[in-house]
Amino acid sequence: MAEQLAPLRILVVDDNRDAADLIADFLEIHGHQAKPAYGGEEAIQLAPEFAPDVVLLDLGMPGMDGFAVATEFKRHPKLNRTLVVALTAWGDPATRDRARDAGCDQHLVKPASFDAILNVLAAPRL
Repeated sequence: MAEQLAPLRILVVDDNRDAADLIADFLEIHGHQAKPAYGGEEAIQLAPEFAPDVVLLDLGMPGMDGFAVATEFKRHPKLNRTLVVALTAWGDPATRDRARDAGCDQHLVKPASFDAILNVLAAPRL
């Protein structure tokens, strides 16, 4: 498992409430401040005040999908330096390219292990 990190503010965005809550709870247990958002619109509303260091972002959501959320984050002056990690069931090359072009910095495929999530959080930021 990844070594202990300085606490991060992490927004977990997924339309599957159980998945978002589970990941947020896991991150809280590991000392981070985590907040779930259950869709793209909610993420965009919560993010400026919450000021996350990292966003774990499902791509396939109804309404405002994760690609649109990532694009909005990268355009927003308070959020454009936030690490955006796609956390999605889609791992094909075309989706990875589209996610990167939308502003995702990393890409994890569900079901991602908790170790994989912690390792992405522990990776040095450039």
